[in-house]
Amino acid sequence: MLLLKDECALCKRVFSSSHLRRCTRCGKLYCFDCSTFDPDGYFICLNCARRAVSPRKFGTKYSSLSRYLLRRAMFTDRAVLSFGEIEGIIGDNLPLTATRDSQWWTDSRFTAQGRAWVDVGWNVETVDMNNHKVTLVRVARPEIGPEKKAKTKKKVETFKRPLRHLRTNKPLLPSRTRIAQVQARLRNIERRKSAGYEHQKSAYEKRLFKPEAKPSKGSD
Repeated sequence: MLLLKDECALCKRVFSSSHLRRCTRCGKLYCFDCSTFDPDGYFICLNCARRAVSPRKFGTKYSSLSRYLLRRAMFTDRAVLSFGEIEGIIGDNLPLTATRDSQWWTDSRFTAQGRAWVDVGWNVETVDMNNHKVTLVRVARPEIGPEKKAKTKKKVETFKRPLRHLRTNKPLLPSRTRIAQVQARLRNIERRKSAGYEHQKSAYEKRLFKPEAKPSKGSD
């Protein structure tokens, strides 16, 4: 009796067809360890289950792969990842083109998956379509010379408005309120003089001078 065998799309282990089930969402074959059941009782893989329960993330589908490579760059310059590991990192299934055509990995300058590793300083070295593995290497970014450095923006000095007493284009005239106050004060002085009020000495005059010894304004 001939037994049909196939491999799990996630862990890549080979099982007989009786130990594999097809996911109702992505349509791939998975073993019992890499699958579960949804609340409705349908058979789904772990990647589809994670995508169903995880909150919506900002960025592209491959943004989590960029974060993974950034952490990986702290201790190594080379990463060999299987297609199943990449699906576990991004929390989603790779398209069928990624498993059938190696150009999906190499010709990826202006694609979403290509920007995931190019923008963080990584590049695809080799793609093994038989074993479903891809090798990523960290590329050294060119150093920026003094002639290529970005020009620093010059500080723009803010315009400071000159003070009113320093302006020379217009004469500084007193306000109407100030003129009215001075005129009212002069009228009060004249009214007191005409009524015969004596001048009251200030505290300064009482403390320093005696009435008979106070110098006159015209004396030297």
